[in-house]
Amino acid sequence: MSQNKKLIVVSGSTGAQGGSVVDALLATGHYKIRGLTRKPDSDKAKTLKSKGVEVFKCDLSKKDEVKKALKGADIVWVVTNFWDPSIVGQDVKEEERQGKMIADVAKEEGVNWLIYSSLPDTTAESEGKYSEIVHFAGKNNVEQYIRKLGIPNVTFIYLGFYCQNVGVFVPTRQKESGEVEILVPHLEEDDKLPVIDAEKDTGPIVAKIIEEGPEKWNGKKVPVAAEYVTLKSIAESLTKATGKTHKIKTAHNDEEVAKEFPPSFNNEEFKQMYKWFKEYGYYGKDTEVNDISIAKKLHPNIKTYDQYLLERCGKA
Repeated sequence: MSQNKKLIVVSGSTGAQGGSVVDALLATGHYKIRGLTRKPDSDKAKTLKSKGVEVFKCDLSKKDEVKKALKGADIVWVVTNFWDPSIVGQDVKEEERQGKMIADVAKEEGVNWLIYSSLPDTTAESEGKYSEIVHFAGKNNVEQYIRKLGIPNVTFIYLGFYCQNVGVFVPTRQKESGEVEILVPHLEEDDKLPVIDAEKDTGPIVAKIIEEGPEKWNGKKVPVAAEYVTLKSIAESLTKATGKTHKIKTAHNDEEVAKEFPPSFNNEEFKQMYKWFKEYGYYGKDTEVNDISIAKKLHPNIKTYDQYLLERCGKA
């Protein structure tokens, strides 16, 4: 029977999105899974192998390796990593090049269904006002390229703001009083973000899309977010979950305040991203991805931010 199972190739199989997709597909028992990673000897890769995943060494920047990785695949799930040091630290256009090259290979290899992790075109929608948000617009440029390529079936998912971002891409700072400041440029307490437990809730949505088939999802954009939450409610939830008072500290046009943020976040890319959130909303004006109710329909047990913290911290 296993000979008849469709082969699904998953990039970033040891990362947040890809790892979640692998886990959810494994849980169905319906597919052969080939997980791509640059480090097949890592502990995460070894764990996947022990679960029956075909762990495949692949550097997404190298066409020959991608070609081998996609050979024989029925469905390919693609997420590229802008934050890899070889991209954000070297050439910010490299992610877009990788995405288009992977799509070319998928076409060459006769892949029937390509599912790609995209984001809004912040440059075009803002009419060039926010042209530096490369990690959003670059992904959308790849999406537009894929749509014209002639792959039989294509679907695009749009991850919301990771619950995991607080403390990583949203820096925190504990004051002498014990109070924790959440440092968020340009936004205010009442501004909202669509949040998602990327590590646990991406996969079930993708698995359900695959189960329902390309006939339903070809050409569609699917938001992956549990709920819209205000920054104030994020702080309140963290206070409740950790027992430490959390408060939002924002920086608007005050450069002195902005200097308090770590250098890696005090740059044009991040400033424009948060300004985009403020002016256009995380997903922009696209009604298809702003209707996050579809995520709940695909994954009824998708976690709210409070539920994510309860699971992570052990108390509500």
